[in-house]
Amino acid sequence: MIKGVNKKVLEINQPQSIYFEKAVLYLKPNMSCVPEKLVRQEADELMRSISPKSHKCVLYVKLLIAIAIAFSAVSLTLLLIITKF
Repeated sequence: MIKGVNKKVLEINQPQSIYFEKAVLYLKPNMSCVPEKLVRQEADELMRSISPKSHKCVLYVKLLIAIAIAFSAVSLTLLLIITKF
């Protein structure tokens, strides 16, 4: 169903996120007279507040992968040592 709604939309391409391609922000109807500079500043702050969370998640995954690789290397080394004797 299509509604005839007139909203101001701010589309942000390539935000600082490894997960998202774009962000779409809808301006509140009572904020139609706000200067564009203020809207863009608010959008930038919003994107910055979201971005560090995604980077923490990526760091956590990388840490888990590094631990798994280290554990595998130690296990393989021990297995090789044991099988030689």
